[in-house]
Amino acid sequence: MINIIRNEDCTGCSACFDICGPKAIRLETDIEGFWYPTVNLDLCTDCGLCEKICPVLHINELKTDRKEEVDFFASYITDNEVRKESTSGGLFSALADHMYDQGGYVGGAVYTEEFNVKHIISNHREDLLRIRGSKHYQSVTTGLFESVKKLLISGEKVLVCGAPCQVAGLSLFLGKEYENLITIDFICLGINSPKIFKKHLESLENRFGAKAISVQGKNKDLGWSKLSYKIKFANNKTYLREGRKDNFTRGFIETHCTCRPACYECKFKGFPRISDITLGDFWGIENVDSSMDDNMGTSVVLLNSLKGKTYFESIKDKVISRKVELSDVLPANLALIDSMPLPKIDRVAFYKDLDSVSFDKVVNKYYPLKKNMKLIKGFRVVQIFLSQMKFHPKPYLQLVWINFMRKKSKTGFLQKKLFIPAKYVVLDIHKQAQLNFNGLMLFGYKRIRGSKLESRLAVEGNASFTIEKGSITAYYGCDILVFNGASLTFRGSATLNQNVQIICMDKITIGDDVLISRDVVIRDNDGGHKVLTEGYKKTVPVIIGNHVWIGQGAMIMKGVTIGDGAIIGAGAWIVTNVKPKAVVMGDPARTIQKNIEWIH
Repeated sequence: MINIIRNEDCTGCSACFDICGPKAIRLETDIEGFWYPTVNLDLCTDCGLCEKICPVLHINELKTDRKEEVDFFASYITDNEVRKESTSGGLFSALADHMYDQGGYVGGAVYTEEFNVKHIISNHREDLLRIRGSKHYQSVTTGLFESVKKLLISGEKVLVCGAPCQVAGLSLFLGKEYENLITIDFICLGINSPKIFKKHLESLENRFGAKAISVQGKNKDLGWSKLSYKIKFANNKTYLREGRKDNFTRGFIETHCTCRPACYECKFKGFPRISDITLGDFWGIENVDSSMDDNMGTSVVLLNSLKGKTYFESIKDKVISRKVELSDVLPANLALIDSMPLPKIDRVAFYKDLDSVSFDKVVNKYYPLKKNMKLIKGFRVVQIFLSQMKFHPKPYLQLVWINFMRKKSKTGFLQKKLFIPAKYVVLDIHKQAQLNFNGLMLFGYKRIRGSKLESRLAVEGNASFTIEKGSITAYYGCDILVFNGASLTFRGSATLNQNVQIICMDKITIGDDVLISRDVVIRDNDGGHKVLTEGYKKTVPVIIGNHVWIGQGAMIMKGVTIGDGAIIGAGAWIVTNVKPKAVVMGDPARTIQKNIEWIH
């Protein structure tokens, strides 16, 4: 019978639970949130099946049966919408869709309503939306192996995706090869504790004041490489944080303390692989083939068996692929062969504290943001400043005056909350104008050495100019005028290319992650003129949403709202509202495409 003495010797795959006929095995969860089998001796018949199907005990036998040479590919799905919502290149979706096309079943991990993770097996295509995408903590697999075996015996075609140890457990549970089964695993750095994530989620729910309604790991709103977590809440608020700033992901990457003990001595690394196909993020693809690196996600695909190779061939019309070598894959994907490094902090104390204080306090105690991080950011600001100012006294005086001497300027040097004027900048800021910098703005940035193209910023009395967060870069030639009593607000990061004009007489709001091309004009007014007609308004606010791309020479006129994710074509004249994720072009502009996705 199974007897776990060292936690390092159990992956939690739960194959032993499924194989036990008399149900003598139960799974007990420890203080770390991981489960381990215990045997009820009163029910156990000592049949030995639980030991025979334990992947940790029999990994060498499984690998001995694998003789085939592995083929390596870089690949991504051609459907950009699916690719955007997938973890890397969308290959799992393409493989699963092909199984559904054959009337088969697909098994994989999904979130429950309580945001636990469990494996399901289903022949309903709509379940793919729940299965695809990373679930960064351990899934419950009880009942999965038994269900898969019944389907295979009845002749159904089945595709199952899981961690390498879970696929190994399934292989031993089945006891033989099935031609109607395709198994997929992934390049696994380590599997995290469900308890850690639930604590993190609880802290975010408290912060945002509502229950979470959706969770997406490795979200791509900020680009594939950012490893972002996106969580939506019932009050319509959204948490979106780069992985290296998210407390759950940082704990995984920085402390190595959140993974299952078996991950530090993983038996399932290297070659041969137990699965038919291995998927992963192709980190380092830019060094192998820059044409396949567009920050939307590229998968590395390992074809480990003849079945896997044949199956991959069947989806070739749905993907873009290039054959590569192990030497191309390995440099940035060492998790393929190496186990998780040992924890850098006191693991016992960490989990003990997790039960007694809030998650945020545990984070601050064991892996706070580096104490000198603000100072480092300050030095980076200085570096940017010096690269643009050189040795001309005027911009230095402007910087000191606008950020530190004006009574109505709110800034913070070490927090990167500054307005940085470049060399040829003209400022006309009224003493009553309110400047609120909760982010960084580089104004008048030039690319061409020797250029003297002027950049201008005027903010009149009782007007306000606000940067809520992020980093704004305004290139040379930009002209921004905020009239008396008006307000111009940047709600996040934005780029204003050469010769952008913003004329604000009422209210203009520009969202986060906005790209504004050369020669764009944005105005909420008709200037000093007035049309003598009933109901006429000279000024009406302009709202530009998040993740908007405005093409060269476009004109955004008064009263316009541009929805999130929209693209404004070059030269477009925008006089009516633009829906989210729409592409508009023309004079006047009209919608030419809907539900577009784009990244930069």
